[in-house]
Amino acid sequence: MPSLPSCSDYSTSIVVGSLVKASQLAGGRPEMYNGKPIKYAGGYCIVFPYIASGKKYAVRCWHANLEGAKERTKIISSSLHTLNMPYFVGFEYAENGIVTPLGVQPIVIMDWVEAKPLKDYIEEHLFDSDTLNRLADTFLNMTQQLHEHSVSHGDLQHGNIMVKSDGSLVLVDYDSMYVPELDGWTDEISGLPGYQHPARWTNKYLTPKADYFSEMVIYTSIVALAELPQLWQDLKVRDTDTLLFSADDINSKGKKPIFEILDSIDACSDFISQIREALQCNSIDDITPLEVSRISIAESLSELWGDNGYKPKPSYEKADIVKVTSKW
Repeated sequence: MPSLPSCSDYSTSIVVGSLVKASQLAGGRPEMYNGKPIKYAGGYCIVFPYIASGKKYAVRCWHANLEGAKERTKIISSSLHTLNMPYFVGFEYAENGIVTPLGVQPIVIMDWVEAKPLKDYIEEHLFDSDTLNRLADTFLNMTQQLHEHSVSHGDLQHGNIMVKSDGSLVLVDYDSMYVPELDGWTDEISGLPGYQHPARWTNKYLTPKADYFSEMVIYTSIVALAELPQLWQDLKVRDTDTLLFSADDINSKGKKPIFEILDSIDACSDFISQIREALQCNSIDDITPLEVSRISIAESLSELWGDNGYKPKPSYEKADIVKVTSKW
């Protein structure tokens, strides 16, 4: 594959108006801080906040090769435009995007999202269980709609989930997405270890089931924090690149202490069982989606209540957490 410009190359070009060729950005400028353009670098792209014609955009430039990136982007853009779901922002592929030392490069121009990353939103509402439970419900509803349309994000994690002030969700970074028109394309981006099933690392092709495990991890983490917010500090979540599960936790297939902790929270125990069950699967295509698990759990509880046999587990106290986490 051909070499691509570096992040530094793009940072130099983006501030020169005549080098930004995309017509949508004509007469615009990047947002600056201390004389330098604000930028957010990822594994494949660097993103610049950009103001043009009074509107704010996210300008994404590739600094690392992703197989078929141009064609993927065009297909995803067309598919999402047709689906018109509220969880995705508008974006356009511009072939004649920006001039760099390595020639004119394509860019992706996305609507800017005024929202907070998932972790920031959770931390802000850490001791507001009602808000966190609503967030969990909103997340569940989003996953159901994505599944109904056979869409997967492919890199579902806290940095790619944005929460607006009204609690609604928006997903960003679409390089790893699956839409039906991409059936048979290779799976090039596997996501963050703390969110992915072990089988994801050997998965070959894009699939609508790529998010199933990540969705379980995220949903269970939000519900757990609504019930036991001190886990945020105990597990130092702010300083990690995960929520409540680390890569080691997931690779243990349910044997690490975090599973014992969450299993002792009434609202989480059934979902921990589902995560453990998923970890026994050898392929991500064998994992049960979150909403099916949720319905199954609700039906099981209904049967228990009907027989007057439901007995809630004792509440999990802070002292117990200290005992368990001390084993780490």
